[in-house]
Amino acid sequence: MAATAEQEQQQFYLLLGNLLSPDNAVRKQAEETYENIPGQSKITFLLQAIRNTAAAEEARQMAAVLLRRLLSSAFEEVYPALSPDDQTSIKSGLLLIIQLETQSSMRKKICDIVAELARNLIDEDGNNQWPEVLKFLFDSVSSQNVGLREAALHIFWNFPGIFGNQQQHYLEVIKRMLVQCMQDQEHPSIKTLSARAAAAFVLANEHNLPLLKHFADLLPGILQAVNDSCYQNDDSVLKSLVEIADSVPKYLRPHLEPTLQLSLKLCADASLSNMQRQLALEVIVTLSETAAAMLRRHTNIVAQAIPQMLAMMVDLEEDEDWANADELEDDDFDSNAVAGESALDRMACGLGGKLVLPMIKEHIMQMLQNPAECEHL
Repeated sequence: MAATAEQEQQQFYLLLGNLLSPDNAVRKQAEETYENIPGQSKITFLLQAIRNTAAAEEARQMAAVLLRRLLSSAFEEVYPALSPDDQTSIKSGLLLIIQLETQSSMRKKICDIVAELARNLIDEDGNNQWPEVLKFLFDSVSSQNVGLREAALHIFWNFPGIFGNQQQHYLEVIKRMLVQCMQDQEHPSIKTLSARAAAAFVLANEHNLPLLKHFADLLPGILQAVNDSCYQNDDSVLKSLVEIADSVPKYLRPHLEPTLQLSLKLCADASLSNMQRQLALEVIVTLSETAAAMLRRHTNIVAQAIPQMLAMMVDLEEDEDWANADELEDDDFDSNAVAGESALDRMACGLGGKLVLPMIKEHIMQMLQNPAECEHL
């Protein structure tokens, strides 16, 4: 029997390899074979593949992705049918694998599985039916092992509702955990992950006004992480800030001025990538749509943002055929010129022409006096 199980596992490794094949026919056949494997058997095979550090890294990563997808799309059909012992084995096994895993990218994928399983183990009343995962989070976030601290933050970022109906009870602990991690000067990854986790927690609690107020003093740390991560070629925290501006603009109110000043600074910095500069501008433009009344109180920021948008609009690559083109190419939609034009239009609609138009006219007149910029106007 053991030999048969081992043979089946070896066949499954071959199947994982075929799922990664560049040959469409081979890959399609492998997908059909995989779909026909019973759900409970899939979990067994996938977990074993993830656990086997001797297996090819690509196969292990594919197994991790497939297990997360299985728990996401077919949890009710697969997991409850497992015996209580098997369920316990899966939960404890996943937490153990995280502790033993040495590859950062693989550890993140296992954390994604843990977050997905935890999400499905919160019942209708908000009870977390996997209390061990909370203990794992608390132990790991205080660990000297940076990989484990990253794992805890990654799980919390992925599923900020992991505390279920115990969230209020643990609120101070959660806040202390995030503040402590955002102050970690030695490990930029911890600082970045904790800022993303804090942003995700705010977004998950967008209607809880007392909580937003209680967590308002985390925003300076998030803003610092936005700045630091951008100069490490990472725009993940900046994207989180855009999401907050879109969904929970009121969270930014106590620190709106520094939020806007940071966005302006990043937008104006030509050493950053076009995408980062556009995202920084997006924070301001989004606020003009979601919190126009708030932004109108900061006309100085709007006045400084207008020339940034106009400068983007004339940031065109030299192309002799550009003026004769009938349609925008795909690359053009990501260009500063298109982003600047769209931002200006949206801000004018959001804040109103009475406020924005005089500022636009003033700066266009200045640009008309510059021969280099006139060529693009």
